[in-house]
Amino acid sequence: MKNRNALIIIAKYPETGFVKTRLNGFMTDKKILELYTYLLEQTIHKLRAIPGVDSYIAYIPEHAEDYFSKFGTGLVRLSGDDLGLNMSHSFEVIFKKGYQKAVLVGADIPDLSASIVLHAFALMSDNDLVYGPAEDGGYYLVGMKKLITEVFDNVPWSSDKTLSKSLEEAKKAGYTVGYTKTLEDIDTIEDVEKTGFSV
Repeated sequence: MKNRNALIIIAKYPETGFVKTRLNGFMTDKKILELYTYLLEQTIHKLRAIPGVDSYIAYIPEHAEDYFSKFGTGLVRLSGDDLGLNMSHSFEVIFKKGYQKAVLVGADIPDLSASIVLHAFALMSDNDLVYGPAEDGGYYLVGMKKLITEVFDNVPWSSDKTLSKSLEEAKKAGYTVGYTKTLEDIDTIEDVEKTGFSV
């Protein structure tokens, strides 16, 4: 641990039938895999060396360590498919290492930048939680200064209620929330077409 702040990129190993499953039927398996690999590697390269921030990849499945170790970040091994549990576990591991602030992001947001991540860390000076809202009602970023498990409970993942339900849980527990800018993630064929990626 060199810094007080840690970034967690949550990622799946690029494997046919395992990633971007909402695009099945709209693109070939090969193209879906190409798209996900491109988004994943672009995200890691952009964010792995932010000044003052130690970067980690939290990955599934467990056997993917060799692939992710080539990026030169810290690694957090995840098991199981429950996104809420995986995010909660990622934060738990990072805080046990002694970090004071942690931000977790997805791997499929083309416009995510180092400046947005740094803004999220700055917002935590005045807030318990920080969210980066996604256009579809979800979120691409969540930051906290200690493990707050409540915001991962009873949340319908991959729905237009994901963020609103998380905020409801945060409000119930009395936490303050700050926001980074709203971005689009890549979930539908329309999202892909907007990126200019050849389908």
